[in-house]
Amino acid sequence: MSDYLEIYQRFDPPFAAFDRSLLGPEFAQELTVVSTMWFACGYRPGIASYLNFFLLRDFITTHDTAYPPRFRSFQSMAKSFYQTDLFVRDVTDSGKHPTGGISGRKIREELQRIMARHQRIRIPSWMMTYFGFSLLEMVEKQCAPLTDEQRRRHLAYMAKAYRIMGLAFSQRRDLMEDFARRIEAAHAGVAPQVERHARNILLLGEMAGVSSKYDAIMAMLPERTRAAFEPVYARVAPNALRRLGARIAGRVLLPQAIGAPRSAVPVAD
Repeated sequence: MSDYLEIYQRFDPPFAAFDRSLLGPEFAQELTVVSTMWFACGYRPGIASYLNFFLLRDFITTHDTAYPPRFRSFQSMAKSFYQTDLFVRDVTDSGKHPTGGISGRKIREELQRIMARHQRIRIPSWMMTYFGFSLLEMVEKQCAPLTDEQRRRHLAYMAKAYRIMGLAFSQRRDLMEDFARRIEAAHAGVAPQVERHARNILLLGEMAGVSSKYDAIMAMLPERTRAAFEPVYARVAPNALRRLGARIAGRVLLPQAIGAPRSAVPVAD
C-alpha cells in the first residue's frame, strides 16, 4: 500500500448520518471565517486547483478516462469550472445568495449528490479528499496572512463539509499536509493531455480576472507540480494579446458565481 494511503486510513471517516450536534459549538464563527475568506479569495484558488489537478498525472488520466466530456473542449471546461464554483460558493456561503453553508439541508444534499456522481464514474475517494484539501490550501495562500485561529476554523468547517459529502478527512493539519505532499511526490507529472488542459484553464482564468503570468501562477502551485509545469508553461501561457482579448470577452461572456460580501448566518433546517 502506498504511504499516502496509509495516512488516508487515519483520517476521520465520513459521517454515517447527519445530526446538528455534528456542527459543533463554534459553527457560527467557523461559517463567518469561511464565508469571509472565500468571498475575499476570488477565482485564483479555483483556477490554480484545476491546474494542479491536471499536473497530477494519474489523477487527470483517471478522470479523463472515466469521464472524457468534462474537459474535452474550452467550452466544456468553462462549464465545469462554473458549475464547480457555484457548488463551492453554496457550501462556503460565499455566492450571490445566502445559503447558511452546511447548516442548510439543500447544501448537504447537494454535497452527497456530487459524491454519488463521482462514485458512479469510479473516481477514488482519496483523490477527491486530496482535491478538497488542495483547494483549501489555495484559498489560504490567496488570503494570507491568516491567524492560527482563522486557519483552525477554516479547516474545521471544511473537514465537516467533506465528511458530510462522504469523504474521509481530518482536522489534523499535519496529517493532511503529509498526505498531500506524499501524493504530489508520487503523482506529479505531465500526461499527454496536460498542455491542452493547461492552455484552456489559463485562458479561462484570464477571462475570470486571474493573471496567467508566470509568477502569479507558479506562486500558487505546490513544489512538485510547479516543477512539472516549469518546462510546459512557455508553450501554454497566453500571450499579451490573448490575455487582453480574454479579459474583454470575460466581462461579457463569463457568468459570475461570486456575489458581494455579506454576513453569513446559519440556518435551522
